[in-house]
Amino acid sequence: MLAVRARGPNQIYLDPETPVPTLRPGYLLIQVLSIALNPSDYKRLAVFKENTPHTIGCDVAGRVVVCGDNVDQDYQPGDRVAGLCYSMKPGDPSCGAFGQYALLKGALSMRVPEHVSDAEAATIAVGVNFGGQALYRSLGLPLPPFSESEDFQARQPGPAVLIYGGATATGMMALQLARLSGCRVLTTCSPRNFQLVKALGAHDAFDYHDAGTCAAAIRAATGDQLHYALDCVASGDSLRICADALTSQSSGVARYTASLPVGNAFPRDDVQSGWTSGYSAFGEGTHLAGALGEANAADLEFAAGFWKLAGVLLRQDRIKLGPFVHLRQGGLESVPEGLAELKSGGVSAGKLVYVL
Repeated sequence: MLAVRARGPNQIYLDPETPVPTLRPGYLLIQVLSIALNPSDYKRLAVFKENTPHTIGCDVAGRVVVCGDNVDQDYQPGDRVAGLCYSMKPGDPSCGAFGQYALLKGALSMRVPEHVSDAEAATIAVGVNFGGQALYRSLGLPLPPFSESEDFQARQPGPAVLIYGGATATGMMALQLARLSGCRVLTTCSPRNFQLVKALGAHDAFDYHDAGTCAAAIRAATGDQLHYALDCVASGDSLRICADALTSQSSGVARYTASLPVGNAFPRDDVQSGWTSGYSAFGEGTHLAGALGEANAADLEFAAGFWKLAGVLLRQDRIKLGPFVHLRQGGLESVPEGLAELKSGGVSAGKLVYVL
């Protein structure tokens, strides 16, 4: 099959002789219909050191070809599904999304409703997986209601949460999830995206370009009572703005989590700070010791339940995907060009999507 593969740091190429992935327990083999690009795709490429070719890519949608044993989903051949692939998993060359066929971990997948297009379906996985782990595992916010019959409006209002980088693809999903949890959602982005982020669930939007003014405005808007911050940028002024926006009376209660490792860079020691790795949700040997963390069986258990919840929300049309899609032509052959565009900063408020 044709696939986009990596061999060494920043070395990607099209390989028409890539073997079709071998089915394994807990996984399903899909024929790929669409893929989406994420910043993690090129960031992982920069540090990839394997000489053996590995398929890249995380976000994918397709049709079920066959299910392996122990898949806890009632999938049938031909069903449309979306899910998360482990891009460039060291020692496991066939795990990536960017090929004509892909392996999906059953626990990290969902059936695609009829009202969702193939292009939209490709944008689901990374945002759902990271948003779930970050908002509910790392920050401990209340989950959206699981039951399709539960009244979303009947709940008590949730806490305020800052989503830094609300117009990033991960931020756009996190905004929606936090709003569905009943939280008061504050976010940062460029003024040109204020209307977009508010349509997705933000109550208030703030211009991040002036760090001091931005943080002060957020603290004023929350009455110095902001206890939760999710940083979807994790660079530049984002750490300082989040630190200054969080309550000045934390006493170790306020929480901050980032989409990338921040080490000891967070400027407040009275705030619980760290980062969230979506890869830990695979719950198996991930070869991510050190800065990228390790597999976590509890994260997999949580993720399996959260993916089912997200499937309900998508089926109810409570998660909106249309704004995410920046459709590109050319299929797999155009992925290297798309990664270059993404790395250059030429993509905002969505994801580059390719329909095969």
